[in-house]
Amino acid sequence: MKNVLPKVLGVNNCVELKNGKEARVILLNNAATTPPFEVTLETVNKFLQTYGALHRGAGPNASVTFQKVQAAVNTLHKFLGMPEDHAMLFTSNASAAINLFIRLLRLKKNDVIITSIIEHTSNNLPWKYNTEARTVYINAFDDGSLDYEDLEKKVAENATHLKLIAITGASNLTGYIPDIERISKLAHSYNALLFIDAAQLAPHRPIDMGKQGIDALAFSAHKVYAPFGLGVLALSKDILKTDPVDPGGGSIDMISETDIVWAPPIARHQTGTWNVTGIIAAAASCKIIMETGWDTIVAHEKELVRYMAQELQTVPNIILYVPPEKYLTEDRIGTFAFNLKGYHHALLSAILENEYGIETRAGTICNHRLVRRWFHVDDVAQKEIEKKIAGGDRLASYGIVRASLAIHNTKEDIDALVSALKFIAVNGHKLKYKPVPVEEIYVCEE
Repeated sequence: MKNVLPKVLGVNNCVELKNGKEARVILLNNAATTPPFEVTLETVNKFLQTYGALHRGAGPNASVTFQKVQAAVNTLHKFLGMPEDHAMLFTSNASAAINLFIRLLRLKKNDVIITSIIEHTSNNLPWKYNTEARTVYINAFDDGSLDYEDLEKKVAENATHLKLIAITGASNLTGYIPDIERISKLAHSYNALLFIDAAQLAPHRPIDMGKQGIDALAFSAHKVYAPFGLGVLALSKDILKTDPVDPGGGSIDMISETDIVWAPPIARHQTGTWNVTGIIAAAASCKIIMETGWDTIVAHEKELVRYMAQELQTVPNIILYVPPEKYLTEDRIGTFAFNLKGYHHALLSAILENEYGIETRAGTICNHRLVRRWFHVDDVAQKEIEKKIAGGDRLASYGIVRASLAIHNTKEDIDALVSALKFIAVNGHKLKYKPVPVEEIYVCEE
């Protein structure tokens, strides 16, 4: 174990702000994407020196590429604690992986999928639009935690037709981490599968699919310091013993006018040329995470989460949508939703960018239902907002600003955010901003 946090590219980059001052860029939009580890980029650059055609040719480079990809896949298996009877497919991102998974299940009209109202859009829409199965939503409380009583009730009510429970591993909005083992036991007691959207869980907490009882999961490499366009889907090999839903090059061993001999189960679903650079990068990042040690990583993050929860409370006129004590007493990842009274969320995010060099995310953060609840928007008001958005005014939406922590963040980063928010709350902004409704942003006019 290294017990030293890995180095991340870009953490000391400086930029000239619109007000003419120079500032270090504060990276607090990590729940959206993370910069690469230095070792990840080094690994990719070295790999590209001998890059060859994986499964598409023979030769020295092709052989080296095959060997390195196999080693990378083994690393990813270890990172996820995958059982031996599971396999891994690669897509462009977690959203694509979830869409692929639901189509592979080939559920019927009478089948039931249970998910929750705290899910990211990527773990919501696929279940509604890529299958005939019925989607049932369980409730959550205002702090983003799941209502387990409601979950148990709805599982029992749908026991006969329940096929799948699909739950986030960690919320990109509130930082809430569900009790995966509890949900797994519940799902399996009714012979249903448990799917975990691990996009936010993978960079922040260890995953052991076998121990935790996870039947399938998806995550994106750009969340684990490997932004090279890769999504990972881990699932049971039994699910792959079917015709591919996306057939193409590599999915067959033989084809004639009347017959098809499909390639082995894993290969038939992994069509076309693989994103081998993305696989190598993802494995490099996951390897350095494991070598650093989860105890070191989690301890670092928990210290920052506690500090941020305490410091944000000191900002005048701040609105914190999750009570700070939740971060102080529960195991949550470092995603904080807030606003300042009197400020549109997109405007506040623009001020932080242009006057302080701080990166955040503004909007509903792909979780419209919980954010809507925070703003107490009734059905009449919701319809009016939807009408304005459909007309091109995306700024008509309610929303929040999110700051999200990662392995490279420090207390100094948090201090910079808190200091900026305090100044804005007391003195306002110094530059002029123009709304751009169609983009849901404000731009600096200076």
